[in-house]
Amino acid sequence: MKPGLSCWGDIIARTLAVYGRCGKMEVVMATAADLASVLGWLEQEYAEDGEGFWCNRRIIESALEHGDLWVIRRGDEPIAVQVGDYAPDIVSVRKDCRQQGLGDALFAASLQRAIDDNVNVLSIECSPRSSWTFWQRHGFKRFGDLGEWGRITARRILPRSFDIPTDVPSADVEIGFYPESATYGRGEVPAIVSHRLRGGRLDDGAILLERRVIGLTDDEPEGKDLVVKIQVDGEVRCFCKAKYEEAEEAGVTRDWKGGAFYIDAVEPADG
Repeated sequence: MKPGLSCWGDIIARTLAVYGRCGKMEVVMATAADLASVLGWLEQEYAEDGEGFWCNRRIIESALEHGDLWVIRRGDEPIAVQVGDYAPDIVSVRKDCRQQGLGDALFAASLQRAIDDNVNVLSIECSPRSSWTFWQRHGFKRFGDLGEWGRITARRILPRSFDIPTDVPSADVEIGFYPESATYGRGEVPAIVSHRLRGGRLDDGAILLERRVIGLTDDEPEGKDLVVKIQVDGEVRCFCKAKYEEAEEAGVTRDWKGGAFYIDAVEPADG
């Protein structure tokens, strides 16, 4: 079973109704007319400054075909554009409309879509590098190459917390995520990350967790399969690759959109 969300608090305080100097900004799915207008000002900006996303126009065109191209309009004209439903591949604001909160509005809409669609992680690559300060302000943290001149990859994890009934017995739950090599039988392998948390034990044996536990596939050091180990009151419920049916039966769910696995509740073993 899956517990219900308790609350999101500030994480959804900024929604589509973000206000700037130009009034309410509504983020909408782009049309063919929007695409033509966006490509027009991207081409002009590239001709004037040699910068921008004109060189990525094929990606932008493809996004319209796949239904993940979003815009903000002023009147009938698109003045900001984003490729990607959740973590954006491209964000661009028309040169004469910058510093008006349009980028914030695009991100607020992305965040709301991610929450609505149960996405757990937003991952981006900052290009140009100067965009990193914007994403850092929105709660993203670097991962991967952390060198001064390395490629800037960053992500934001979207946590969930749950209300556990006060009248159920408590359980001590430990969930660790490991590299694939932990299953090779060649000695003990340390966890990539380990979570210890409280759970509530129901009559059917399921353990409701106080918060969602998330394992990130990008954290497997050799790019192989992520392994999960779930223990309840010191007893191992499962220790296997997170993608295996055994893990799914223990309560592990795969987040294909966010590149992660997550657990909201530990399911009881058969028998």
